[in-house]
Order: sequence, then C-alpha cells, then structure tokens
Amino acid sequence: MNNKYKHLAKNTLWISLGTFGSKTISFFLLPIFTRVLNKTSYGKIDFFSTTISLLTIFLSFEIAAAVFRFAAESNLEKNKKILTSAYSVVFFSAIFFLLLFPLLERINSFFQQTKYYLFFSIVFSILSVINKNYLRAKEKMLVYATSDIINTFSFATFGILLVAVYKKDVIGYIQAYLLAQLITNIYLIIAGNLYKEISFKYVSKSMLKEMIKYSLPFVPNDLSWWIMNVSDRYLLIYFLGFAASGLYAVSYKFMALLSVLNGIFYQAWQVSAVKQYDKDDRDKFYSTVFYYLSSSLIIVLLLFSIIMRPFVKIMVGNEFEKAWMFLPFLMLGALFSSFSSFYGVGYIASKESKGAFTTSVYGALTNIGINIAFIPMIGAQAAAISTMVAFFVMWVLRLRQTRRYFKIKVNWKVLNINILLVVVSLFSNYIESYGIYIQVLSIILFILFNIDYIKSIFRMIFNYLKNVGLR
Repeated sequence: MNNKYKHLAKNTLWISLGTFGSKTISFFLLPIFTRVLNKTSYGKIDFFSTTISLLTIFLSFEIAAAVFRFAAESNLEKNKKILTSAYSVVFFSAIFFLLLFPLLERINSFFQQTKYYLFFSIVFSILSVINKNYLRAKEKMLVYATSDIINTFSFATFGILLVAVYKKDVIGYIQAYLLAQLITNIYLIIAGNLYKEISFKYVSKSMLKEMIKYSLPFVPNDLSWWIMNVSDRYLLIYFLGFAASGLYAVSYKFMALLSVLNGIFYQAWQVSAVKQYDKDDRDKFYSTVFYYLSSSLIIVLLLFSIIMRPFVKIMVGNEFEKAWMFLPFLMLGALFSSFSSFYGVGYIASKESKGAFTTSVYGALTNIGINIAFIPMIGAQAAAISTMVAFFVMWVLRLRQTRRYFKIKVNWKVLNINILLVVVSLFSNYIESYGIYIQVLSIILFILFNIDYIKSIFRMIFNYLKNVGLR
C-alpha cells in the first residue's frame, strides 16, 4: 500500500479507536437516559448542549482550526506561541462571556439556574478542542484517542450516578458533562506535555493576528453548520415545545452514528489532504479516497435501513419510540454532510478558508427557510427534511467551487444509482409488509453495480490477513 494511503489509514485507526469507541459508549447510554428522563427533560438537556455549541463558535473565534493548520507545519518554538496565543483567546472570551450573564437570563429562564454551568462548560469545551487539535497536528494520536475514551467513561460514570441513581434530572446530566470535560482537559495537558509549552510569555500579537485572520472565516462557516445541524431544535421549542425537541433530539442521536464514522475519517483526512495537496498525484489520490468513502457510507446506510426500526425500539424508552420516523431524511442528510465535508477540505489545504463561508451560508439559509415555513404545517418532520435538503445544497455548491483547488473524478452514473438505492431502502421502512424485501433487493443491486468496490475491499482484507500471518 502506498505510504500516503497507509498514513491516512493509520490516522483513521487511531482516531477511530478513541472517537468511535467513546461515541458508541455514549450512544448506548440512551436506553438508560430515555427511561429515566421524559421528553421535556431531554429537550432541556439538548437545548443546553446546543447553546454550548453555538456560543463556543463565537467565543472561540474558531481559533482551534488555526491551531491545527499552523502547528502542523511549525517547529517547537513557534508551536509554543501558537498554543499559548490560542489560550489567551479563551481567557479574554471568558471574561467577555461573564458580562453577558444579565442578557442571557432574559433570553430564557432556564439559564437563570444553569448560567455558571454554561460558563464553565463553554470554557472547558473550547480548551478541549484547542488541546486536541494541537495534539492532532503534532500527530500524537494515542493521547488524542485516549482522551475521548476518558471523556466518555467519565461522563458515563457521573451520568449514571447523578441521573439514574440520585435522580438529579437535567442538572445531574449537566454536572456529569462538566466533570467529564474537566477530567479530559487535565489528561490532555499532562499526557500531551502541553504544560511544558504553555506560558503567557509566549503570547505573540503578530501570531495571534495571523491565526485569527485564518480562523475568523470559519466562524460563519461553523455557524452555518450549527444552523443546519441543531438550530431546528430552537424552532421546534418555539413552535412545538421542549417535548417535540426532545423526541427529535433522540432521533438525531442515531443520525450522529453515521456522522461519527465520517468525523473519524474527516479528522484523519484533513491531515493527509494537507500533506498531499502540493503533490503531482493529488487529484488521483483525492478521487480514490472519495470513491471508497462514498461507497462505504452507502453500504453502511443500506445495512442500517434493515435494522432501523427494531434498533430504535430496543435502544429507547417507550416515550421515544416514534423517533425512527425522522431517520430516513436525517440519514440522507448525514450522507450529504459527509460528502460536503470531504470537498470542504480544499479550503483548509489551500488556506483559503473564506470559500467555506458562502456554501455554508446558502445551506444555512435553506435550512432556516424550510424550518420556518413548514414546521408549523407538518411538525417536526420538517426539521428532518430541512437538514437533508440543506446538506445536499451545500455539497453541490462545494463540488463546483472546489474545482479551483482539485479535480475529483466521479462515476456519476454509479453514484446516482447508489444514492437512489439508499433513498428507496430507507423510505421502505414506512411500508409495514414489504419493506424488508425492498431493502434486501437494494443491497443485491448495490453489489451488482459496485462489484469492483466489493472485490477491492475483499482484496484489502485478504492482503491484511496475509501480512499478519492469518491467511
């Protein structure tokens, strides 16, 4: 296997060990939390979480993106300036956020009892992303991966104890999240030896200016992603209440499984894409990676469509059983989101982050428009539809815009057939009697249209087993 493919595979493996393992454990806490919490409580928890993600975008200036990009190409002395300058952003943003408390309390009464939890959650969250991006840039993947596992086990332990045992409801869940973030940051700083590289004497105004200049365009970009991913919760709360938002949030957890798979790959893909960007065979490499990514995601969705309804029923409490109804649209949204993320790496590799802005804004406006127009008419299903359409719009726009950075060759006939098979298979879940037959037929047709992909996967497995002596 070519070294660049090995490098991508190795990074993907390290990240997957931490991210997928931790996210899987977190996902399997659903049976506990959905049987202890009602839809309204779960809606409030999701409201708190989405607010953290929103405020983090503004207060961090997305400086973590600059940390990753700049530290990947710098020496130790320069890295000290990069990391410490990023920490200084957190310090000043924290002070600014404290001044916003009176305004925050007026927005929603829920924040009156959770404002200090929100403050520390945001600070720890920003620090965690900065620390992890720095370690990823320096390819300290073991520490990076282990931190996710530590975070999840800490949250699971405190969550079960505070929510299920001591019945502290929403506040218990928030406390568990906060404690897990604190423990994770302590681990990252010690195990990653970051404490040796952090000192405010290294703060550099010129470095900070350069980093913020790079990272600021990611603010509207990530805000647009936030709008497409979670802003519909606010609109659901406004139009339908916390209970509807809670049901939809549980459904989104299942979509997040596919997003986790893509997120694992994307973090590794960023590293490889940046390293290969100036190479002569870049386009061939990018095209090959997209071919395997798209085919792999589609077969995962085809298989998931078979178990979707019974799986949801097993995983959640009776009050949340109808969460499966949103999944066909959400899963397609996750697929288009993955494609969009893949093409979006061109903005990072080329250091032209402004290009990410326009496509994200168009996607976000599409999402908001559909939500406002249709949630009052058809309910929470409109939120799922808006997510799917918005990510599709973003992918198409990025596909066209990134041609200035690289040219990916795609067999559009096969890809379009594969997407159609996924659509048919997912929506066959609404058919009680014959759905399973349609789903099995879709998988058979996928194999027939993608025989080269199937052969190559078996060939890679065979070669791997051969290399480790298990033939």
